[in-house]
Amino acid sequence: MSARDMCEHRAVTAARAPRVHWRPPKRGVWRPIWAFGCGLLGLTMPWLVGFQVRGREHLPARGAVLVVSNHLADIDPPAVGLACCPRPAQYLAMARHFTHWPLATLLFSLGAFPVQAGQPDTRALRHARDQLEAGRVVVIFPEGAPTWSAEMAEFREGVGHLALTPGVTVVPAAVWGTDRVLRGWRPVGRGPVHVAFGPPVPVPEDGTRRERSRRLTADVRDAVQALLDPMVRERP
Repeated sequence: MSARDMCEHRAVTAARAPRVHWRPPKRGVWRPIWAFGCGLLGLTMPWLVGFQVRGREHLPARGAVLVVSNHLADIDPPAVGLACCPRPAQYLAMARHFTHWPLATLLFSLGAFPVQAGQPDTRALRHARDQLEAGRVVVIFPEGAPTWSAEMAEFREGVGHLALTPGVTVVPAAVWGTDRVLRGWRPVGRGPVHVAFGPPVPVPEDGTRRERSRRLTADVRDAVQALLDPMVRERP
């Protein structure tokens, strides 16, 4: 396929793709809806799925925080977001969830914003960086898609570039058990669901920006793996 044919093919595909809505709140979440959702999940999740959080003390009480987690199932974002309470957390979610305006509005209110899968999404990364520069919490799942297993996929380099935002604390996280709750939107069980946070990962100071980004991506992945391994051993 020639370069011209590829461009035409991409244009046709883009024209056929459903429109992805984009209107995240300036402050990251809409506080009334977020507070209601956080309170409701906080009351029901421990009873419904045995929700447990470890290492929450590693999350700074203020300032920019980039939480980097493995991606086990579709409900990982609300699980990790709930674990970050009482701080509101924003997170990148698959763009396919933002094609219907009512659902997109609810997700935006709760802190989610869309990212295109399988391609660099500069708009999503720019928004995430803006939120970090404003001193907020952003959760990212650098595998890109759920793995449905303990085997982590490679982390995409975008996480390293975000982590190099000045003043950001990079906190690794691991989630386990969400694959036993929902598969897509189909209930399959009741968990339990565990989320663990680890100590912040140091940001490399020497080398070019690209070298630092790659090294930081690898270091964060190792830290997430170190959190996930004991969780898997406890409940295979």
